[in-house]
Amino acid sequence: MRRSSITLRRHTTDRTYRGKGRARRAEGHQGPELTSCLAAGENNRVPQLVGVHHVAVPTSDPLAASDWYVRVFDFAELLVGERENEVMTVLLQHPCGARLLLWRVDAPLALGSYPLFGLGVANHNELLRWVERLTAFDVEHSDVHEAHLGWALIATGPDLVRIQLHTDEGPSGEGE
Repeated sequence: MRRSSITLRRHTTDRTYRGKGRARRAEGHQGPELTSCLAAGENNRVPQLVGVHHVAVPTSDPLAASDWYVRVFDFAELLVGERENEVMTVLLQHPCGARLLLWRVDAPLALGSYPLFGLGVANHNELLRWVERLTAFDVEHSDVHEAHLGWALIATGPDLVRIQLHTDEGPSGEGE
């Protein structure tokens, strides 16, 4: 069994974490919390962030991609940006608050097999419900698999964009 070692430096404290081929949460880490996003950095030297505003997703056809995200993931259109009678962007928002900015590109980007973005799923059972939904909508997707700090699957969207659905709950129930 191969052991890896990563040294992380935070402020002036050195910490070394050793894993057995899969990621572990840092000691004391409980997952993202709104209060940690709202708190400024050490001694308030870092300006405040309140979250991620949107994720930009390249597409050859923003309207067709928008229809897909609305149908499959229940996003809603917020804004449509046009230039010379051509739709250039569509801003979508999910009921959970996540936003996607679909923007027209002449040729889809070669993104390879790595997911462009990930969407959070409450737990393993909800992830299994997503498998049923993706299958019902004939959306190409991987099997549910063990991932870093949870369970995941990868779905393929318009223009072959890969989208990861990921839990914070780990295979042993950690993070619950």
